[in-house]
Amino acid sequence: MADPRTAPTGVDPTVPHSARWWNYLQGGPYWYPVDKQAAEEFARMVPEIRDLARSSREFLWRSVRWAAEQQGLRQYLDLGAGLPAEPNVHELAQRTHPDARVLYVDNDPMVLLYQHAYLDSTPEGRTSYLDADMRDTDRILANAATVLDFTQPVALVLSDVLGRAPRGADGSRGMRGPPPVLAGTG
Repeated sequence: MADPRTAPTGVDPTVPHSARWWNYLQGGPYWYPVDKQAAEEFARMVPEIRDLARSSREFLWRSVRWAAEQQGLRQYLDLGAGLPAEPNVHELAQRTHPDARVLYVDNDPMVLLYQHAYLDSTPEGRTSYLDADMRDTDRILANAATVLDFTQPVALVLSDVLGRAPRGADGSRGMRGPPPVLAGTG
């Protein structure tokens, strides 16, 4: 649990925030008592949310380990990274490949405040954080090129984000598929 007395500027520890209560349900450290209370109230209405939160994080962990260990992937683009909940993508990837590179992308101000947890890369690898909307592919790809080598495979991580993407005028969630450079067609 984060200490409400030392809340970062811009964070109101007396008002629940969805990213923090999701972090609480996933076992992360970036939540306040008010977030725990909100999560517990929601869990009383939807008891399966606890299992969903934990299983979604466990699926991310299994997926990254599989990509690194079984597929040899050394590069990850994590769109909608969310609040850190160890182990993070770079920590898992760098256990297998110390030279792995990860770019975390999120535009939630709450995530920006805690992004420092994403930046503790191994000396051989590299991690970076970009404050951007995951739908802004041109900006993301321009910045990603400073961290990732697009001549090599890149794992696209979309964990717990598609349900939160705003709906467009056509009712879609704003995701049409991976950018061509990641799909191997660019």
